[in-house]
Amino acid sequence: MRKAALTGLVFVACGIATNAQLSVTPRVGIEKASTCVQYNNTSCISPLSSNYSPQVGFRMDYLINKTHGPFAGVATNRSLVTYAFTNPETGDKEFSASQGDWKLRLEAGYQVSSKPIALGKASKQSSTIAPVAASSPCAARKMMLANAAAAKKPVMNLRIQPYAGMAFIPNPATAISSAFQSNETVYQYSAGNWTSAFISGVNFAFAKGNASKFVVGVQYLKGIGNMNTETLTTPVENKQLNTQLSSSASAWNISIGMPLTFSKNKSTAVQSKAAPKKVEPAKVEPAKAEPVKVAPAVAPEKKKSCGYYKSKCLRW
Repeated sequence: MRKAALTGLVFVACGIATNAQLSVTPRVGIEKASTCVQYNNTSCISPLSSNYSPQVGFRMDYLINKTHGPFAGVATNRSLVTYAFTNPETGDKEFSASQGDWKLRLEAGYQVSSKPIALGKASKQSSTIAPVAASSPCAARKMMLANAAAAKKPVMNLRIQPYAGMAFIPNPATAISSAFQSNETVYQYSAGNWTSAFISGVNFAFAKGNASKFVVGVQYLKGIGNMNTETLTTPVENKQLNTQLSSSASAWNISIGMPLTFSKNKSTAVQSKAAPKKVEPAKVEPAKAEPVKVAPAVAPEKKKSCGYYKSKCLRW
């Protein structure tokens, strides 16, 4: 029973693999990160009003029957913001902020794809073309080439591909650190220091016929892991001062990429195999006229003269 079940699973997996399509899409884009800092339960403080950064990455999509499938990718991330202050008592008013170091984030999830939406009308063949059989060989060949070119002309189409998943940053920065600069202690808090995040978005995949051209993607990210409240304890006038720091992070990005497909399209392969060979009309040569046999002319009988008859009569 187990062997039969395993055999069935193997057949199902093979069937899915033959109908699946793997593509790798290098991407470039821009990301806007929004980081909010809460200092001792105060209202949200935005350390950087505009946190824009370029983004590069690549993504692997594994579509089953071109309708759904998992994806995985790698992208750059710069949502980290360094929040620095010297006096914990006035840190919510007197502070400086700068963008943190670049990080690599891993992404994985699942996506679905719509059917292709045609962005143009297919060219129709002219109905005034004469039948191939009734044309001369040269005209028939020209018409066959013209018909083949019109039939192969692809149409631009669009697939809408929404998706959802998770993003991960393996090595987060230190939450709170201190450094001695210009004869004073500077405290640094790493805001937006998430290790896991929820991602969702949509891709707009443009293709010409069955050939993929480019993909435009829009994505939203929300940090959820390692966003706990941190406590900074500092001595002030022979007593301990506790400062609580927390943050939240989100980001929007837009990117564009050119997909590279590594599997053959089954439908095009079947069509190419089933396509009939072009047969040119046979050239009909005119029959050679055989020479007409003309019977030799019979010479007319010469009329006999009167002397001939006289000589005959004298003999008698």
